[in-house]
Amino acid sequence: MNSEFVRVVRLAPLAFVVLLATQAACGNDGGTDPSKPSAMVAVSPDSQTTAAGVAMSEPLVVRVTGGGETPIAGTKVSWTVGVGGGTVSDTVSTTDADGKAQTTYTPGTAPITANVIASVGSMRTTFKIVLVAGPPAELRKFGSDSPAAVTGSVLTLSVKLVDAFGNGIADKTVDWATYTLGADPGTYTLTATAEGIPATTFTIKAI
Repeated sequence: MNSEFVRVVRLAPLAFVVLLATQAACGNDGGTDPSKPSAMVAVSPDSQTTAAGVAMSEPLVVRVTGGGETPIAGTKVSWTVGVGGGTVSDTVSTTDADGKAQTTYTPGTAPITANVIASVGSMRTTFKIVLVAGPPAELRKFGSDSPAAVTGSVLTLSVKLVDAFGNGIADKTVDWATYTLGADPGTYTLTATAEGIPATTFTIKAI
């Protein structure tokens, strides 16, 4: 019998087994399987600005897809708050028919850059939320509220404009007016500084 023929016959089953193993490995590739999560992207903007301590008006949304960018329904998405504190309405949400899952973020009360992270397995999507002071809620006295001054001297008065959580609000106009005899009469308009503290001076006159 031809020895070369025998060698080919003996090697053929081994080659067939290797071929089957290679095909099985390709069939398990999650990157091409439309039924298995292979990608997650942010649908809502991944960098936003909102008021500290106030629930965001729009939810944070991600979309989970499989091979061929096919949306996958029924996938659990975990949501965690990183830097900045605060809470989310859903720590785990499930993707809908379009592959979308969402949660609503209520930030911490301090102006800072916060992070909210969505995760599915090893996949991560991070939302950066810049927290700023909210709307004006109070005008506080800053410094002594009953200072003593000598006639003819200059007296500096300060106030602090804050939101509901005591954060200073910048770039807002504060109007000052004098009503007491002895002070230089008139109305003053000042703009709050970065800390929310504008100041004005009055010259105390003799009556």
